Amino acid sequence: MGILDQVNKEFDYEIVDEFIDHFEVMKDAMQPAILALENPKAYSEQIGELYRIFRNLQSASIYLKFKAMERLSEFIGDSLETAQKSKGPAQETYIDWLLKASDQYAQWFVDLVNNRERFSPIAHGELFNVAA
Repeated sequence: MGILDQVNKEFDYEIVDEFIDHFEVMKDAMQPAILALENPKAYSEQIGELYRIFRNLQSASIYLKFKAMERLSEFIGDSLETAQKSKGPAQETYIDWLLKASDQYAQWFVDLVNNRERFSPIAHGELFNVAA
């Protein structure tokens, strides 16, 4: 039984469908917002946008019981909360780290919509090692 089958069995179809729609929008918004962190004028707005994206993903993944997504979203959200205290621009290493995270979410989206048996493991072990 695939991921989509499992959540549709446990949750109302409309909730799952809405999650997929929102997940796609948030996934697509990640990379442009991350790349904008290089711009000091856009930094504050984009770091706030990314914080919102990852906290929303965290909340939804808690509800839908997607543990890996929950943990990574929480970790990234905590990092972004720290980064909000900076005026920017973001360091290249931080941007690269966030881009790797974005790639992970893109893979998880593919896993979900293709109803794979399980979510892909986190591809980059260093995703849990960062300093904002």
